[in-house]
Amino acid sequence: MTAPAQAGRRIVVTGPALPESAVRTLHAAGIEVTGAPGDLDEEGVVKALDGAWGYLLGGSERLSARTWDRLPELAVACFLGTGYSSFMELPTGPSRIRFANTPHANAVAVAEMTVAHILDLVRSVTRTATEVAAGRWSERTTPSLAGARLGVAGMGHVGREVARMAHAAFGTEILYWNRSPRPELDALPYTTVPSLTELFAAADVVSVSFTHEPGGNDGIIGTEHLRALGPAGYLVNVSRAELVDPSALRSALAEGTIAGASLDGYYSEPTPPPTADPHGLLSFAPTRLLITPHSAFNSAQALTRVAEMAVANLLAVHHDEEPPYGIHA
Repeated sequence: MTAPAQAGRRIVVTGPALPESAVRTLHAAGIEVTGAPGDLDEEGVVKALDGAWGYLLGGSERLSARTWDRLPELAVACFLGTGYSSFMELPTGPSRIRFANTPHANAVAVAEMTVAHILDLVRSVTRTATEVAAGRWSERTTPSLAGARLGVAGMGHVGREVARMAHAAFGTEILYWNRSPRPELDALPYTTVPSLTELFAAADVVSVSFTHEPGGNDGIIGTEHLRALGPAGYLVNVSRAELVDPSALRSALAEGTIAGASLDGYYSEPTPPPTADPHGLLSFAPTRLLITPHSAFNSAQALTRVAEMAVANLLAVHHDEEPPYGIHA
């Protein structure tokens, strides 16, 4: 039997505000919605969540497992996205808090941004626009995406959307590598490549679309891969920056080992001033390195779907049920 819902509960949303329709639904259930900045440190999160029943993590905060012990009234924490592990570390043991996310709600939006990054890099859009703004008129000859070889590293929801869009729109040849077999892709006009290094060697552009696992695949893309990509190749990483070894990327850009790279997000967010960047990468932006502020997911349609899934998680816990998109340690 479902337990009756309790009124007077409050949730805190970090980052972008929820759509009004989601707020109205929660208010109707007796749940108050408050907002907080999306760039809080751990102490700031604990302060913002003082007395809160629920937490929607939509900012760039990073929380360790010990954070949850400092929030005795918190009952539910939901990450607004798919790859939560870079942002909130789950408790290692039993917890009174129910954890959830909103899986794959933003896959199309992230894939769109990935294709935008690819086009921007390959056709030198930001680079030449920046030069014009500075008074330099540079008529560059660039490669074309039509007929190019796009290597997709990770054929999950986002990777498959990137491949579909690029192939359908530009006739791009799709090569892919995935950690586990994807037999459902065998009927598609894509070519599987047996290793990540071989993917970099075979492609003109490599798009990184697999999930970051803190402490597990940090820096998995390194010097070997960037050398294999070569001086005419481009790296597009709209997953987490931490997947790419920053020292290897800095050397590759400085030495011309690759033609250019892009990141949606950075190793620390928000980015420091270029002179204070411990990785020495920001000085390459925007001519050799394109960086967007972790915004690939941030389309109106994706945020609406994310909010719908988050509300479903909250209402389930509100009624003492398991969240439909629950996650477990």
